[in-house]
Amino acid sequence: MKKFFSLFMLLFFFFSCGKKENEANGNKLENSALTNQTDLFEFKIPDTISLGKHIGRISRYKRNKKPNCDYLLSVIVSNQYEDLKVKTDTFSNGTLKPFFGINGFKTGTQEIELIIEEQILEPFEKDKDSFLGITKLYHQYDLRITVIDKDFISKTEKELLTELKNQ
Repeated sequence: MKKFFSLFMLLFFFFSCGKKENEANGNKLENSALTNQTDLFEFKIPDTISLGKHIGRISRYKRNKKPNCDYLLSVIVSNQYEDLKVKTDTFSNGTLKPFFGINGFKTGTQEIELIIEEQILEPFEKDKDSFLGITKLYHQYDLRITVIDKDFISKTEKELLTELKNQ
């Protein structure tokens, strides 16, 4: 009987954690200032890089934030390497302006796919228990950069390296 009660409580807890008040409104957050998702982030990315590894950053996150919520951002980058393998890397540093890596694998114009994972953590109470609701939203961006053969560091990349060094 004790095992049955424990199993029942475990199942109750499992199903309770997934329920959230905003399910009724389709996970739409009140953010009337933003008309589309392309207005949600600003990026600081060099438009010209040399062959090899470089950095970019989310420079601005423009969500109208709720006061009792926490927000986390991760950048998922699909980088192609010399052996034509695509490697997906996830970058997050616990801030709303994470750095991320981009790789110049061949000279010429190169497409890079970024997916921003936005996690919204909202505490709420149900009866006498407190729960944490987690909403995950994904935003996809395709970037076009130019890769050159010689050693080159753009003004944007110099600024990013200085920012990274000062953190």
